[in-house]
Parts: sequence; C-alpha cells; structure tokens
Amino acid sequence: MENQIENIINQITEIYQNKAVTPKYLKYLEEENLKEDLEDAPETVKKVVKACEELNIRQYSGFIHVESDYYDWELQRRALRVMAPSKEHMCKTVVMENTRCSVNDMKDPLNSKYYAVCVQYTSKLNTQKLMNFVRSLKNKTISKKHYNFRLASPEKSAELTGFDKNGVCPIGTTEKIPVIITEEMSKLDPPIFYLGAGDVDWKWRVSIDAFIKATNCWIVDLS
Repeated sequence: MENQIENIINQITEIYQNKAVTPKYLKYLEEENLKEDLEDAPETVKKVVKACEELNIRQYSGFIHVESDYYDWELQRRALRVMAPSKEHMCKTVVMENTRCSVNDMKDPLNSKYYAVCVQYTSKLNTQKLMNFVRSLKNKTISKKHYNFRLASPEKSAELTGFDKNGVCPIGTTEKIPVIITEEMSKLDPPIFYLGAGDVDWKWRVSIDAFIKATNCWIVDLS
C-alpha cells in the first residue's frame, strides 16, 4: 500500500514538473493569490502579507490556513494538504545565532550575530558550511574563533521575528534579519516553496524567483 501511495505521489510531482504544465500552473497560482480574502487572518499573518505588498511580491504569494493538528501529520501528508508539488518543496525558516560573533547586532549583514536561514524539511543544515560561508563574506579576515553557529532559542527567535515556532517567516519580521536560502531550494521544480506565514496555522507559498529578488538573500550550499 505504501509503495502504491509513493508511486501516486511521484506521478503527481512529474505532472507538476511537466514543461507544458508548469507555466499554466504558476499562472493559475498567481491569479488565485490575488483573489484571497485575508481579512480574518491573524495579525502576524497580516504582517507577512503587508511585507509581500511592500516588496511587490503579493501576486507571487499564496496563504494557506491549515488544521490545528497539522504538525502531528507526516511531512508527505502536510505537503498534500497545501498542494505542494513534492515534500521537498516544504521548507522552514530558522534563526541561527553566532554565539561568538564579534558584534552583538545585525547592522552589518556581512558580519551579523543572527541570520534567518531557510531550509527544506528533507535536508539537514550543515553549520560548518554556514560558518564557512558567513566567514567568507568578510574575506576570512575575522578569526574562526569568532564563529560558532547554533539554533537561536525560541524566545530569541520570537523576539527578533515576532513569530512563534512553526510560524517563522523571513519577511515581515520585527527586526531586519539577513536571509539565506539553501542552494537546493533555489533549484526546486516547479520554482515555488512553502514556508511559515507568521502563525503556526498558516503557510506561505511563494515564487522562488520573486523571493530571491525581493529579499536579496544569499543562496548557499548548506547540505
């Protein structure tokens, strides 16, 4: 039975990736995005919507209200619920803290104490690669002893972003945080991914190209 389900899922993914289907699919999403009524959405979600409007990516952004037990489900079921092309399109934003940073703020994106890092649920974040990349931003002029990345505490993440766990979004944040996405995310086909939308029960679907241009994020191999 599991093999049959897996085969069906693979067939669905192949349909989404069909070169004749993908443009029509993306066009359909854009049209549906602009029809959304988010008047009753939580205030934190509205912050993300406002950020999308300010970044001129509202037409490339869709918002999905999911069930309260959504995170009790397996990843594949969650992907089907939000109509993601595959479970690889399911992503999250985590706030990474450089505990040994030579500064205590985010004024310089090239040497920030915190970074909002977007990763796929199907991948693991390699903190060594993250450290190597961030250190390269200053041409390795800062000693390695000033780098040690770890996941920021839930309290610190909420303080910086304004969002709680499973609702963290890299835009619309309380503080402006430098954004990094993984190289694998940038290559997803079709070119969309799903992230938290400011509330645990809301998800954000966004065009990859639009996201990259709007956020000026770095694209990094972190696997």
